[in-house]
Amino acid sequence: MKDEIRINNIKFWVNRNVIYCKLDDSSNVDYSDAGIEDLFYEAISMLSDGTYLPIIFDFREINIGLSVKLFKLLSNNAKIKSVVLSKAFLIKNYKHKMLLSFYVMFSDSNVPNLIFKDSDLAIQYSNQNYAIFNSVTYDN
Repeated sequence: MKDEIRINNIKFWVNRNVIYCKLDDSSNVDYSDAGIEDLFYEAISMLSDGTYLPIIFDFREINIGLSVKLFKLLSNNAKIKSVVLSKAFLIKNYKHKMLLSFYVMFSDSNVPNLIFKDSDLAIQYSNQNYAIFNSVTYDN
């Protein structure tokens, strides 16, 4: 399993069973390109190595317009849904959170999409999701 992947200034890495994806305005990617979903899918697949892990997308350093486009792409993408346990999105302000939360209300997703302003809460949510998914109860 790889520890870190960097593609066009988009950084993907795994830390304590959570995949992180950090984007910034200097990322040299055409987000309107149909192949962008494959870029995310491939990076996530390599890092997870066949295991379902939660992912945190860090949108705090990109503008609101770009984050909305990416959120729409990543939150409902069937390929990405097939390789992650849950998705958390980190954003920079409450205006941004309200905008994306409105979109979540009207989307139909089997994989949870939660939006956080606080990175500690996003990490806590992801860790709990992983622990619940991987807990095994034995009945005697």
